[in-house]
Amino acid sequence: MKFAAGIHSVTEFGNDTIRFSEALAIISDCGFERVMLVSVPQGPTLSRGQTPNGAFLNLATSDLDLVAGQLRRAGLEIEVVHAAGVNASKPEAMDESIEWLRAICEAGVQLDCRYVGHSCGGAAASGMSTADKQDDIKRLAEIVDTVASEAPDMYFAVDVHCRGIVETVADCEYYLEQLASSNAGILLNTGHLTTCKQPGWELAQNYPDRTPIIGWKDHLPPSEEGRAFDSVELGTGDTPFEKYIEVIKLQTTDRAHCIAFEHVPNDQRKEALRASREYLEDLWDRI
Repeated sequence: MKFAAGIHSVTEFGNDTIRFSEALAIISDCGFERVMLVSVPQGPTLSRGQTPNGAFLNLATSDLDLVAGQLRRAGLEIEVVHAAGVNASKPEAMDESIEWLRAICEAGVQLDCRYVGHSCGGAAASGMSTADKQDDIKRLAEIVDTVASEAPDMYFAVDVHCRGIVETVADCEYYLEQLASSNAGILLNTGHLTTCKQPGWELAQNYPDRTPIIGWKDHLPPSEEGRAFDSVELGTGDTPFEKYIEVIKLQTTDRAHCIAFEHVPNDQRKEALRASREYLEDLWDRI
């Protein structure tokens, strides 16, 4: 099994100061051949004569030839492009979310990537029932259907996220019911499903063709006040990886597999990423 590395494993949301090329080099040094890029609307633009700090590039404004060139030099292929910033919780932002998702999809096509992950927006509160989020989930389906119908060869997947519009198995099932596009579905974020005490492996079992991206993350209860979770090195948290592997390994579904974490000290990120890959590869081979 070839796992990709999420680029957010080597930088920080809210403190993204590492250059794109440096982030890719670290990922390559950790033994990965594939990467998931995360693109944010406010992210830096990579262009000729301009090499900004920040690895969360705005792929809609960046020179994609330069992006591809830096990937080649690092010996990496793109597994997933992730459109952070898609937000279905605000009706007034719907058109903007469609345009942003469309732009990242087009960047993915140009970069020879078939998988598009995306955010969903925050819920009013964590733990809300699916019924109380129906309008938001329907709006998300409309956003994604608009773009997915234009790109039938691409796979789209919403990131299941604690405190998000889509955070539970029931939310995911309702979302799938609203979608008209068969090439759209769920990014199984194992860490967030663990935080929300959800049996996410059941989604892989019941909807193999609608779970095109597996986000391999490990979570613990939060160590800091105000934080919903700790995203840690794989194998050091509470995520029941065995249950996911027992289901997924037997399936022949075409999927992207991405390893990531967030709350590891900067000076420990490289070794934690290497250790996470080795842990998951070993576990996958043993089950």
